[in-house]
Amino acid sequence: MNQGTIILTSTGLSADPVRHAMEKFFNVLPHKSVAIVTTASEDKERNTYAKLAESQFTELGFDTVDFIDIEHNPHADFSAYSVIYVCGGNTFKLLKYAREANFKDTIIKLLNRGGVYIGVSAGTIILSPTIQTAALGDPDPNEVGLIDLKGLDLINFEVHPHDDSSHDEELLSYQKTIPNKVVRISNSQAVIISGSEQEFIG
Repeated sequence: MNQGTIILTSTGLSADPVRHAMEKFFNVLPHKSVAIVTTASEDKERNTYAKLAESQFTELGFDTVDFIDIEHNPHADFSAYSVIYVCGGNTFKLLKYAREANFKDTIIKLLNRGGVYIGVSAGTIILSPTIQTAALGDPDPNEVGLIDLKGLDLINFEVHPHDDSSHDEELLSYQKTIPNKVVRISNSQAVIISGSEQEFIG
């Protein structure tokens, strides 16, 4: 799984330092094709941020930019894409449908072929051992009634996106109750994991 790259963000391509850091990984892809996963987003592919991502990838020279919703298309074939970009939105909903679609296996296959996974907020949180940080700060509503909050466990730490100082006290209290490290990323920061290398941007 160490041939690929995982990029954990709060706002995707919207922060200049993060976008700039991503470009070096895009430039070495054999083909520029991205699947934008809209499952967590309100209004799916009509969501403002999903449409923004579509235009950003087009500007970056991607030939194929497709929307995929694993809630309604759990058997979608991602094998032709070099990048999977998972939009933000409701983390509980995203995890529910990611499990049902065996999305973890899809991500592992992407990384094994040297692809790039980009998580945005909810799309970042689901890779953690647990999605409990989605209930902190400005919490997502658990509208799907998810009881088991175990994440896809593709990274060994938890992430708190959209971080700012107003979350300090709650996060410090939470950190004392768990074995995992919590990495905080603001809207202009990212964590890039490529092979055994880990880099903090912003």
